[in-house]
Amino acid sequence: MEFGTLMMMVRHRVHGWQMAMRSQKGLHRGTTTLNINAAGLKRMEDAAFMHHIRKPVDKPHNLNWWHFNFFWGLQGITQSGIGSVPALALTGKISGFNHPAVAHFEFMRNQISGGTVDKQILPAPELCLAELKRSDNARALNRVYQSDTEMVHDLAAAYHQIMSDLYRVGARTIQLNRQGLGSQQGRSITELGTQVSREAVRDLPADQWHVTHGTCYSA
Repeated sequence: MEFGTLMMMVRHRVHGWQMAMRSQKGLHRGTTTLNINAAGLKRMEDAAFMHHIRKPVDKPHNLNWWHFNFFWGLQGITQSGIGSVPALALTGKISGFNHPAVAHFEFMRNQISGGTVDKQILPAPELCLAELKRSDNARALNRVYQSDTEMVHDLAAAYHQIMSDLYRVGARTIQLNRQGLGSQQGRSITELGTQVSREAVRDLPADQWHVTHGTCYSA
């Protein structure tokens, strides 16, 4: 399963636990919501991860939106959207520094006994590019970047850093998944999409690294 999909399921479960605790008044008097979020959220997320790792999933969960969790982990990009429709907003220069996907991969690797985890599925950079090029992001793009070329370079560099960090912690196969990229979106960013894809994987260790492009749900 893509980690973005799993993260959406984990966060939904953690939110449900938090709501149940509050409604049942299961919190100690001196414990604040902030303390719970800071001190207990990691343990709750880990428990939810293990729940979904051990419980097979028959169907993709919100598969069309799985990529947003990855994009929201990039520096310079934040979560936006109206109601239940997710979106992203550009707030500054894009960077892949300290992306949570690396820690998530390490966590999964450490939970597997008697086997090897060496594959990571990421949303293809064209997906992020298509979201950034939406009309409601035009003003932010013009404020942060002087040109599309500059923006594409930063996005590609962010992906390159994340994939290099994943390699450092043991990932040897990266699948860049284009699931969610509509045909109209793809046509609108054809040239820029090709550029960002090429730059993202440039100079990766080809003898030890394998990058595939897919559009299918993987479990």
